[in-house]
Amino acid sequence: MSLFVALNYMIYPLNIPFYKDWPFISILIIVGVLSLTVIIYYRAKRFLIRQAILKALVERKTKEIRKKNEELEKNDLIKTRLISIISHDIITPLRFLHISGKSLVEGREKTSEELQQETLVEIVNTSRELEMLTTNILNWIKYQNENRKPAKESFDLHEMVTHVFGIVSGLARQKNIILTNAIPVSFCIYQYIEPIKIIIYNLVVNAINFMDKGHITIEIKRLKNGLVIEVKDEGFGMTKDQISNIMGDQFIVSSANIDGKKGNGLGYLIIKDLLKLVEGGFSIKSAKNKGTSIKLFFPNT
Repeated sequence: MSLFVALNYMIYPLNIPFYKDWPFISILIIVGVLSLTVIIYYRAKRFLIRQAILKALVERKTKEIRKKNEELEKNDLIKTRLISIISHDIITPLRFLHISGKSLVEGREKTSEELQQETLVEIVNTSRELEMLTTNILNWIKYQNENRKPAKESFDLHEMVTHVFGIVSGLARQKNIILTNAIPVSFCIYQYIEPIKIIIYNLVVNAINFMDKGHITIEIKRLKNGLVIEVKDEGFGMTKDQISNIMGDQFIVSSANIDGKKGNGLGYLIIKDLLKLVEGGFSIKSAKNKGTSIKLFFPNT
């Protein structure tokens, strides 16, 4: 008997085929279990991957829906604010211009020269206020589009502040307010010229509206990571509640100014929106009857 046959009889003494023997069957079972485990593992892995993809899609769609809702809420807020401003701060002055102009035309012979002069001065002032308000509204609407982010450029800050002071000099002169440009001559910076100009303009106009005399001063300070523009006035100042109102997200309604008129809060609304646009910030330090200091921060990046 050959050695192979002898070994075969030792392993398979009853001449059972190898594929029916328990060692081979055990190996098949082990291979089957391992194969099944691998299949289950990869199917579970594919399921988890699909689940992760689905979760990412849901999160992306949720963000898109949330963004759309925020845009709709923002548009509704814009409409509400504009309706409020137009219904009072534009229609009321226009009605005054209409009535005053009509009175001058129809009752000119019966009206004294002094009263006519006072009426004309009021008409000029009201027209100027309307001009500034509509300019602010247009500036605000223009920058509501998130795609309209301005580009930085080099410009002379002293010259720009001088130009802003020139626009409001008539208003300041009527109240004996002194405008001081403390920015060094030929002080050039690399920043967003139009937003900064609009912000400073609104701060100066707001200061004038809440003053009857005194100084308005604009200063500059360079920092390692940006620059700070400070606008100081000697006006009536603000309470802590008024400052909190301005810094908050809700619609701002200012207290009555020196002329007995009501502020619409559009100036600070524009300031806050533009600062968000250029990734800037601001702080307010104020005390009633002692004036206000507003610091604007613009980063280098």
